[in-house]
Amino acid sequence: MALTLRHKLKVTDYLKACVRKLIYTLVAVFPRSNHKAVFGSYKDSFSDNSKYLYLHWQHTQFIRTIWISGNKDVVRQRKKSGQEAYYRWSLKGIFHCLSAKYYFYNSYIGDINQWLANGATKVNLWHGLPMKKIEFDINNGPMTEVFNPQGKLNQLKQWLVSHQQLIKPDLMLSPSPLMDDIFSSAFRLNSINNVSVTGFSSQNSAHSIKEASNKNQGSVLVRSGSPRTDYYHQHPEQKIDLRYLINDSVTGINSGLATQPQYILYAPSWRDNKQQKNPYLHAFDWQQLSDHLVQNNQILLLRLHPNELALAADFVDFPNIVNLSHLEDVYGILGQIHLLITDYSSLFIDVLPLGTAVCFYRFDEQDYLQDCRNMYDYTNKLPSFAPICKSFNHLLECLQPQAISSQTELYTQTYHEVSQLFWGKGMINRVSAFSALEAALKQQR
Repeated sequence: MALTLRHKLKVTDYLKACVRKLIYTLVAVFPRSNHKAVFGSYKDSFSDNSKYLYLHWQHTQFIRTIWISGNKDVVRQRKKSGQEAYYRWSLKGIFHCLSAKYYFYNSYIGDINQWLANGATKVNLWHGLPMKKIEFDINNGPMTEVFNPQGKLNQLKQWLVSHQQLIKPDLMLSPSPLMDDIFSSAFRLNSINNVSVTGFSSQNSAHSIKEASNKNQGSVLVRSGSPRTDYYHQHPEQKIDLRYLINDSVTGINSGLATQPQYILYAPSWRDNKQQKNPYLHAFDWQQLSDHLVQNNQILLLRLHPNELALAADFVDFPNIVNLSHLEDVYGILGQIHLLITDYSSLFIDVLPLGTAVCFYRFDEQDYLQDCRNMYDYTNKLPSFAPICKSFNHLLECLQPQAISSQTELYTQTYHEVSQLFWGKGMINRVSAFSALEAALKQQR
């Protein structure tokens, strides 16, 4: 977790930070194997892009893949599944973090080990195509103090205590020119080499990935999708059947009805304004929503942000409302979803290639935009490709089965335009993230 200057830090905290910085500097001399990669994820979970890249390479044996986590239960589960994994501070965990050439992570190198990463090729798979400003683009809210502290002294303090946030990745994936610009700015990727997989031709030069990296000309952006969106295309047998996730007691499930229910996924963004109250209690009439769902043979799947897991306890006892917030992620079920409800979350971008109907429910838009991180400018210029609801009554109208079914026809053209904006015009024929990364690693060897 990043420490803002509002945290009261002692002199000993700064001394520890100095020692850790020294360790990070010294580990650069360790020899690293280019046939070995370590993986990790946010809050020591087994999730997101690094999870799916790890699983794919475990299957194909392209490279030795090792999962690193500070959660011993996660490590035990991986080992039980026959996969290689180690606790972060075990002797083997430390050894592999020091000797692996490649670090694949979802947020920061601390997903794996932020103090032992120097000398490795750091590949940030990031956890979403952002609508809200991220990293060094953040210019409001508490995280501004981490990425854009004011004054030399504050900058020095953050350099010490926010080590991993300030480490630039060597390689990232980007699906489109729009994301090129955002990632370049947000991660301060100077002298970007935009590389296409076919022939590895750069937009601005003939440098290969290997040449660009070795000559220290900046980080590399490789054009491709993401492991989490590509995994189930390559491994369809791994998709999760929603029927086995939902309790039999839910009305309409396994009850002999002629038709399966409509599945509606509600996945709101994290409200990072540090508010103490549960905002969803007032945003919904949960009893009325439940009655609507039962009447229309619909199931609402609730997926709150990992930072808001505890909030779901206030409204999960209603019929036809199922809490899936405990899942590592939702990518194994996205193909079965009829409607995605979100607000400012970039998850809607991931369902665009699937043709899934989308509905935005922004019940607190004014307060949210004032108190949380600012949105990127492009979000104000998107064509209308889905309904935007600001009241619960409007949302209920959009949840009518016929309204969901008619969305595809109503927004066909603009939906396609937005899909191309995020995923590029060659979306259908795009090389998978796995092929792109394999080619990139081969170039570096």
